[in-house]
Amino acid sequence: MDFLMRPFTLIVAGLVVVFIVVLGILIATSSDASERADDLKQAKSDLPLDLANGVKLGRDDAPLKITMFEDFQCPFCMMYTADSEPYIVENYVKTGKVQLIWNNLPLLGAESVAAAKASTCAADQSKFWEYHNKLFLVQAEAGQDTNEKLNAGRFTDDKLKEYASDLGLDRAKFDSCLNDPATLEKVTNDNRKATQYGLRSTPSFLFNDQSIGSGALASNEDWKRAIDDYITKLSASPTPGASATASASPAASASPAGSASPAASASASASAAASTTSAAPAATATRTP
Repeated sequence: MDFLMRPFTLIVAGLVVVFIVVLGILIATSSDASERADDLKQAKSDLPLDLANGVKLGRDDAPLKITMFEDFQCPFCMMYTADSEPYIVENYVKTGKVQLIWNNLPLLGAESVAAAKASTCAADQSKFWEYHNKLFLVQAEAGQDTNEKLNAGRFTDDKLKEYASDLGLDRAKFDSCLNDPATLEKVTNDNRKATQYGLRSTPSFLFNDQSIGSGALASNEDWKRAIDDYITKLSASPTPGASATASASPAASASPAGSASPAASASASASAAASTTSAAPAATATRTP
């Protein structure tokens, strides 16, 4: 009888082990999503809105301009915004050393384009940084960093308008802007700029119009080293900005799930501007982590 029961016992034990492993993964995933969401909420409360001007954050006379090219569906962009951007804001933007400049580079489909347009409309009402934080918070709460889903309904027109209302934007102006062909053209111009610099993935960064590559730096210490070295070289250069280069080049972040996350190229033309879900700005790039 014991001999007959042994296979059944082994099967049950195996199932218990599998259940424990799966439960552990779910708990860890939920914890990561919750922590990133908390980080983004804190980042919003710490934003120096007195230094915000459209898609710029920081003083115009800051010696280092960091231009960011991002996609609101990109999990690595969300991770940078939750983990490293607040560090840069606190230590370099607020101290007048760095100005952050946002550019849209929507590579991952129709909802990326829709979110890019919506953020442009928020900028028109001087609410870009709050709106940008809100979009990444939506992604964080959905666990986008560990379970990437594209065009999952988080950035439909109705949702984007709802987020605008939550932040107190003028809905009539926002809705009109969202359907204005000129808004898509602004997004397309950002994409053209990325192409000029050979940027093909998100997030990508420029230090004073010099590309430092694609992907977020591995840690805040890496950001500190790169920024400090660059500013030091700027101060030592006889023609500021002409020869300074960052000493640390960013390496592409590994996928939080341990494998490359899916990337989708988007193509478009300005004639598709009337719809936020029909086309993406002309792009030859694909995001690769």
